[in-house]
Amino acid sequence: MTLSLQFSSLLLMVLSGVLIGAIIEMTRFLTGIFPRRSVVFKYGIGIEVIVWLLLGFGTFYLLYIVRDGIWRVYDPLAQMVGIILYEQIFQPVFRLAGRIFVRLIVKPIWFILYTLIMIIRKILHFFVLIIGAIVHPLLFPIKKIWHLALQKKQNIQYNIKHTKNLKKSDGRERNGK
Repeated sequence: MTLSLQFSSLLLMVLSGVLIGAIIEMTRFLTGIFPRRSVVFKYGIGIEVIVWLLLGFGTFYLLYIVRDGIWRVYDPLAQMVGIILYEQIFQPVFRLAGRIFVRLIVKPIWFILYTLIMIIRKILHFFVLIIGAIVHPLLFPIKKIWHLALQKKQNIQYNIKHTKNLKKSDGRERNGK
């Protein structure tokens, strides 16, 4: 292995450390914006551990591609230097790039989707109003007929002779003769 190849792999490990710092910060930010009762917030530490494991596998895959899987002692040190460089130097740059990305790409897409959803909702509400205006005059007779059909019928006694004497609310008895 030549010295230039070792130097380029060292720089690659430092850059991967910077990228790891950015990905871990993004993971912490994304798990932190969820409400406290959500599953993502409750298991945020587990999610971060899974991200760390995936980044570790990615690092070993990078080593496999660059140096056929040969691991040197300075590789984890170079990654730690990359993470520290991210925290000290590149963090404001990445945050600025993230804000620019959100304002130039995410917010316009969100605005277009929100506008389309609102237009569709207004059109559906208009159709519901038209259908309601057409059906409303028909509902009054239907409700009246339905109400009359479901009314409780009076208790009619056809054979008063065979019924017992019933007391009314005023205390007089009713005679069946």
